[in-house]
Amino acid sequence: MDGSNNHEDFATFSAKYKEIIYKKIISYMPHGEPTHFNNEIIRAYIDRKGQYRRPIYLLAWTQLYGGELDDALLPAAVQQISEDYFLMHDDLIDKNMLRRGKPALHKLFGDEIAIIAGDTIHMILWKMAIDATLSLNSKIGMAYFNKLYDIMMITHQGQYYDINNSVNGRKLLDFTEEEYFKSIHAKSAYYSVYGPMQCGAIIAGADDGEMEKIKEYGTLCGNAFQIKDDILDCISTEEVLGKSIGTDVRESTRTLILWHTVHNASANTLKRIEDIYAKKNKSDEEVRFIIDKFKELGSIDYAEKRAAKLTEMALDTFEKNTKDITNEYAKNIARSGIGHVTNRKK
Repeated sequence: MDGSNNHEDFATFSAKYKEIIYKKIISYMPHGEPTHFNNEIIRAYIDRKGQYRRPIYLLAWTQLYGGELDDALLPAAVQQISEDYFLMHDDLIDKNMLRRGKPALHKLFGDEIAIIAGDTIHMILWKMAIDATLSLNSKIGMAYFNKLYDIMMITHQGQYYDINNSVNGRKLLDFTEEEYFKSIHAKSAYYSVYGPMQCGAIIAGADDGEMEKIKEYGTLCGNAFQIKDDILDCISTEEVLGKSIGTDVRESTRTLILWHTVHNASANTLKRIEDIYAKKNKSDEEVRFIIDKFKELGSIDYAEKRAAKLTEMALDTFEKNTKDITNEYAKNIARSGIGHVTNRKK
């Protein structure tokens, strides 16, 4: 590799492959009747595209462990279409009105159609996954498929933890940091960060020992990723994020930011927060009151510091766990991908 490319970052690497991955996905889209369903409804989120972080992690870690990127392109497309599937159902569950800068699927076509569209994408996902598995040698292919299956199962279980923590009726003071990190490990850290990294390494032929090394720094990175997501949900805008803001408050999701607030609020403020979180439908004024308290009590700053610390720990652990890898070009992209989780704006 030309040394002049050694400082290529994660964003530049992503820009090289995003369109290639998108075209892989499109090649699996059905044609014919019902044309409106096939050409517009199921492709709505796919054609809007996304950040493509997860498939790029997969490609970057294939490269990091010396694999061929061509072998990883279809698995990367599987990783991306899994997000499109999840979001169709997730937006309905969370009542998000906006996704990737446009109305959410259920807002456009109704709840029933959004469920059917998500189920259809789910079926296409597994067809792509089987083709990706068969394109690899038998041992690596099955290891990849089993890893993908595990990621998907754990992610669904994480969604259950998330919903259960939101609506189980317990007092907010009873919610612990440990429960928060258990929830986000399942629904975000594994799915969004170290699972795709592991898939990439598997495709390159990495062994189980390397999987554990990736999990060690990937968990730290993934937890930082979700904390940053929680922060952006409070401080960003719909124009920047391309999705609804304040969703965690509206859905009574228990975040690290909320945990800090309820442990630092006055008795009167805590009572008001508990009353708002107990409501199924919250007004814009109530959501704003909660977010203002997050800022006033330093809870967002607290979360920023925790995310930054986790990212720092992830980078330190990455250096330790990849000391025998000599490809500095690949390592620089990987480092940038880890640092990206807390530096991003969306």
